[in-house]
Amino acid sequence: MKKRFLRRPRRLLTYCLIRIIIATFDLLPRWLGSRISGLAGAACYYLFSNSRKVAIANLKAVYGGTLSEAKIKEIARRSFSNLGRFAFDLIKVQSRGMDYLRKITTVSGKENLDRALSKKRGVIALTGHVGNWELLAAYFSMLGYKVNVVASPLRDKRLNKLVNKMRTRVGLKVVDRSKGVLSAVRCLRRGEIVGVLIDQDTSVESVIVDFLGIPAKTAIGPVWLARQTGAVVVPLAMLMGENGNYRIEVKKPVELNDDPSSIEEGVERCSREVEEFIRRDPSQWVWMHKRWKSVLAELYN
Repeated sequence: MKKRFLRRPRRLLTYCLIRIIIATFDLLPRWLGSRISGLAGAACYYLFSNSRKVAIANLKAVYGGTLSEAKIKEIARRSFSNLGRFAFDLIKVQSRGMDYLRKITTVSGKENLDRALSKKRGVIALTGHVGNWELLAAYFSMLGYKVNVVASPLRDKRLNKLVNKMRTRVGLKVVDRSKGVLSAVRCLRRGEIVGVLIDQDTSVESVIVDFLGIPAKTAIGPVWLARQTGAVVVPLAMLMGENGNYRIEVKKPVELNDDPSSIEEGVERCSREVEEFIRRDPSQWVWMHKRWKSVLAELYN
């Protein structure tokens, strides 16, 4: 009862703090704002002990045999820091628009997306919580592509409304994950893009496939949608380089077997594509998520 009583003021405080951060970041030049947001993210690594422990536990499970504990902690801290930097650019693009994005972004493989769209069956843009996934969707939306993003609503309605407002401001359409299957199908049948992230353990229909070398519960959504609509699954990601600018890579479509009994094989292929982006720079993935909770619950005890 006490926790429930305290939850509302905490959520209100969080919401107010985020509004202040958004207003402040919008005033800062990128060189300064990126440094401050990175430091703020790193501070969260030390402040939020539970999230820090989850991140370190995940990294040890994946890299424990090859990396030292010091290196693992460094990657964990940088993943928090990078999230802060990604958030800064997402805030800046709200007011600066496409001109801001063009200055800090290069793209390779865009022809793979255009070729897939030309088939008029829709495209499932496959990615994960790696790099600046929100800015990735915004980039293509602001170029004029019809982009829909599948997202789970946040618990705090005020924060959920704020985040969705930021998405729609850059032209994105939000499909609620909990009741958006038919909406996603309609979008694909109109020949549009539906962005799907499959690197988290959620309550949607899933199968167990390897992820970063460990069996993990993984959503069947992209494969199921592709089977239902004939849509093309195109993997892509937006990673930050050492100079702080971004590079978007659009890969060739995932080849999926038409056999309905091979859905697990299709999910595994999709999962490997996302995994490949993460391995390029592990510090740009959300290690603080309990990715293996359904298979290795003891990992987080």
